[in-house]
Amino acid sequence: MKITDNTEISGGIIWNGSFYPKKNLASGTIRLVLSSKCNFKCKFCFAEGEDKKDRTLDIDYIKKILKISKEFGIKNVKLTGGEPLLYPNLEELLRFIKDEDFKYLDITTNVSLLDDKMIDLLNQYSVYALTLSLSAFDANKYAKITGFKGFEKIIKNITNAKNKFNGNLRINSVVFDEGFNLDEYKNIIKFCIENSLGLRIVEPTTVKNLDITYNHTAFNEVKTYLKNTYKFLKSQCESVEYYFYDKQKYITVMKSLCDNKLCNVCRDYMYIRLSSDGKLKPCLSRKDTEIDIPLNASENLIRNAFIMAIHNVGNGLPDHPFDGLNNPYTSS
Repeated sequence: MKITDNTEISGGIIWNGSFYPKKNLASGTIRLVLSSKCNFKCKFCFAEGEDKKDRTLDIDYIKKILKISKEFGIKNVKLTGGEPLLYPNLEELLRFIKDEDFKYLDITTNVSLLDDKMIDLLNQYSVYALTLSLSAFDANKYAKITGFKGFEKIIKNITNAKNKFNGNLRINSVVFDEGFNLDEYKNIIKFCIENSLGLRIVEPTTVKNLDITYNHTAFNEVKTYLKNTYKFLKSQCESVEYYFYDKQKYITVMKSLCDNKLCNVCRDYMYIRLSSDGKLKPCLSRKDTEIDIPLNASENLIRNAFIMAIHNVGNGLPDHPFDGLNNPYTSS
């Protein structure tokens, strides 16, 4: 057999004279951007690093990619958007994920659609966790930053989910500088503690060509407040810190991998995204490592795409040397 570019051999592929093994993704997780559609207009939204054109992933396309992803050690699925609860084939997708025996399913939602009917659906298909976005605790400020005038409904839906959803709940709160008020975040922290809700305080990530760049002053102020108030525990992952307010209960602080240039951490902890325009996206902050998967892609092409995307995880930001591959494959 002649060894050429794109030659499939046991356990991997040869490209540019080098062998790239079919290896497991360390995190075991894929994040699906189901659609760019959303009923909110959050000022701080980074849209998973994408533009905000109207796109929705085809359900059969998702199924094909998820089936092959299992070959690479992927056993966890995160659904996001846009707003994933708007996805037109949500029940079919949830059924497929359950039938394929993925071990963990997490959905990130803005909470507005989390009514009794939706909670029943999520319980029916054993959704493991919900990540609930909440970055303000005042009705006027909430409307200003999200474009959604219904803060009372959001709090009602969160409280209802606490009582009726069978899985885990956690609040995701992005700390941005515009209109920052430390008391807002103290109120969010208090609300989560009083309601036994998990809480992640998230540092915003700078995304090129999107007007969401912050100097992170507010994030650092919240972190200082937590350090002065609760017991601090450092994690093995450089991007995560824990602040315990009880023996078993804690607040998670997540630093931006990209803004802190923690590419070495990314390789061990981060996951690959499937973008709403059909690209495997191993790095949030760069586009030259994205791997396009056409709608009619063959199984071999999808496998090659995973090999290259996994290889590109943690290869560095645009101002770092990049040892990955541009335009990484052409086989069908």
